[in-house]
Amino acid sequence: MKKEEFRQKTLSVIDELAETISKLEAKAGEIADDAKGEYREQLENLRNLKDNLSSKLDEYDKIADSKWDVMKESAGSFFASVAEAWKENYSRVADVFKKEHRQ
Repeated sequence: MKKEEFRQKTLSVIDELAETISKLEAKAGEIADDAKGEYREQLENLRNLKDNLSSKLDEYDKIADSKWDVMKESAGSFFASVAEAWKENYSRVADVFKKEHRQ
């Protein structure tokens, strides 16, 4: 993966996370009181993930192009871990909605 490709993919994920967080925040009023704590916790996890990704992107942006080859494996691993964390946290938020609709 080239540095610019990594940057573009990361920006895309940050945008998707921001959009997902906004949508979930808009639905927060639909959650039963007993589920709101878990819902807020998962939303906070998604926000932290987005902030962490933005921070890492800033770090990678500062790396000289000549050093990118050394860093790209680390960048790829980081991107994979972010994707997995996002899926896990989004899944948990979705579960809160599923529980709510069953009641």
